[in-house]
Amino acid sequence: MNKKLKVFKVEPGFLKLFTLFKEKYRSLGRVGGTVSIKTFTEEELESIAGFLGQSKERLQEKGSIALLDFEKELTHTGFSDYTLLPLLEAVLQETIFTKKEESERAKQQEDQFVDSLVKQIPDGKWWLEWIQAKSADTRWIWSLYKHNKEELYEKLLAVFQAFTARPTKGDFERLPFFSQRTTGNPHFFDPNEVGGKLLLHCLYVNQMKQGNSDAVMPKTVEELNDLLAEYGIMRDDLWNFVTCQGLLASTNDKVHPVWQAAINTHSVMNMPIKELTKVDRVWPALGTKVWIVENSSVCSTLMDAVPIAPIVCTHGQLRVASWQLLDRLVQSNCTLYYSGDIDPEGIVIAEKLKKRYQDRVILWRMDQETYKGSISNEDISSRLSKLESLSSPEWKGLITMMKQVKKAGYQEAIVSSLIRDIQRSLD
Repeated sequence: MNKKLKVFKVEPGFLKLFTLFKEKYRSLGRVGGTVSIKTFTEEELESIAGFLGQSKERLQEKGSIALLDFEKELTHTGFSDYTLLPLLEAVLQETIFTKKEESERAKQQEDQFVDSLVKQIPDGKWWLEWIQAKSADTRWIWSLYKHNKEELYEKLLAVFQAFTARPTKGDFERLPFFSQRTTGNPHFFDPNEVGGKLLLHCLYVNQMKQGNSDAVMPKTVEELNDLLAEYGIMRDDLWNFVTCQGLLASTNDKVHPVWQAAINTHSVMNMPIKELTKVDRVWPALGTKVWIVENSSVCSTLMDAVPIAPIVCTHGQLRVASWQLLDRLVQSNCTLYYSGDIDPEGIVIAEKLKKRYQDRVILWRMDQETYKGSISNEDISSRLSKLESLSSPEWKGLITMMKQVKKAGYQEAIVSSLIRDIQRSLD
């Protein structure tokens, strides 16, 4: 530092004043405005007043100093060769950028970061551009960038390279083995690790890019497991199961003996994804209709009443095992009859099925008449917003009624009707 400038280091109050000047300049984007000096000590004010050629009392009375006034006074001192900004930079020993300039520089550096990644993994441009757009789901990624951009860079590369090496469609691989194979570390994609979180984000964005408007960043263990499983990566291939009776399955046109034994003994099976992946076709032992419910108690009652009927229980929101089973049934030209609770969650499940299988799904007793006969005392006012995104015209009358009544309709009230429907189909 120039010896002449050292006066501002030793004279009381000047570093404090210059720091306030700096922040004012950064905020306004120009030399202007005023800064308050009400927190300055008597000694600090004495020193500054002397430099400005006015009394301490006058300075106290004003209570502030204008940046342009201070700059003007420089011409009457030994620092007449300085304007205010160069003086601040020289004394504070830093290059001072306005907040706008700082923001622009930061944006430029972020763009360079993303562009560099795109050059490394051009096929990952769709994901990187999503991150670059800074939507709400990427805030945590940009926090990682601020903390350690080099580490984030390496992890983004590793995650996308693993994404491209995911199991082929129809195959499954357990998460630790997938992680070991693609990164050399079986724990790299653990859900609580940065790599695991980035992998989930990559999969989520890919779902969105493919037009899956129902895709969500996982918030529950079930959602996490289901998203991974959509890409053939399994965290738990035993607990992810679907319950069924009256179905047969085969591999390479050979009927599976366990499924055949279940038919012979009228047994109900909890079929995990681990076993579902071993069969390539599933079909009902009787007819072409399959009766599907999501409530396990209702399903058990139906199975007791009609033990030979093809019945499936999804246990609430459909998990991967349920989708795998239903995919195979549809491929066998079956018709799926789905009945759920008439509440927002049940309607949303039914809508997902209709979107996926279209005319292969028949909505089974999910109409206005059934709703009237199944209304409970449960208030669903706070949950009705879940129905706003449903566009299918077949829901219009039912949803209008639900919004008026604001009560849930439950299957337990109509179970006898469900049983009769199944029995008549088998006559």
